[in-house]
Amino acid sequence: MLNHGPYMFLDLNDPVNVAIASSGTWEQYVTQAFLSAVQPGMTVLDIGAHCGYFSMLAGMLVGPSGSVHSFEPNPFYHKNFLQSVSYNGFNGRVHLNRVALSNERGELTMKVAGEAGTSIVFPGVEQFYEYRDITVPKGLLTDYLPSLKADIIKIDIDGAEPLIMDSLFEIIDHSGDMKIFFEYLPAIWGEHPPLPILNRFVERGFSFEIILRDCRIVPTSVEELADYTTMDHLDLLITRKID
Repeated sequence: MLNHGPYMFLDLNDPVNVAIASSGTWEQYVTQAFLSAVQPGMTVLDIGAHCGYFSMLAGMLVGPSGSVHSFEPNPFYHKNFLQSVSYNGFNGRVHLNRVALSNERGELTMKVAGEAGTSIVFPGVEQFYEYRDITVPKGLLTDYLPSLKADIIKIDIDGAEPLIMDSLFEIIDHSGDMKIFFEYLPAIWGEHPPLPILNRFVERGFSFEIILRDCRIVPTSVEELADYTTMDHLDLLITRKID
């Protein structure tokens, strides 16, 4: 059981799952801000859902009148994710989309680790695993959200963030007030410079804050974020409030 309520099924071959199972939480500083943001009746997108930690929290918070649309391509997590949904009674409100979101439809080859196929996210553990390629479907965010509206979006897709931006902004342009929890690491975005993407948010009335690991939330600027080159991610809270 998580510290904040829902139960989760977790495969302990994955280091993130081990951390969640042992502590009952994950990135408490982000979790705290997320719990404060999600309200009953909201539509939440969990892009890069992994084992479903934030999806289960969102499923609890949105209640029966809300909805959670989760996106996770790695089949390693799907069985336990669906078990967690069923055990918590979230059927009908938490929807798992087994797809890698991108800028085109088709198939994607991704690397997974270990016999079961976990994702590796902690530096230093790679030496303990053998890697192999798997093929997963890829598609557009807008294909999976016909209403084109959302209130809360969480994004953590390991460098593929620039590829979903056109679809993301289509959702944004059909929505109102919004909070986006964004794991920001432009150093792994390849040929996609951050400034044009950041400016698209500014043009739509968004402001930027950093969620610090001591749980403080501090404002930042496009200029500071565009110059950020460190190989350690920032947890951004990107907010639009329409008067």
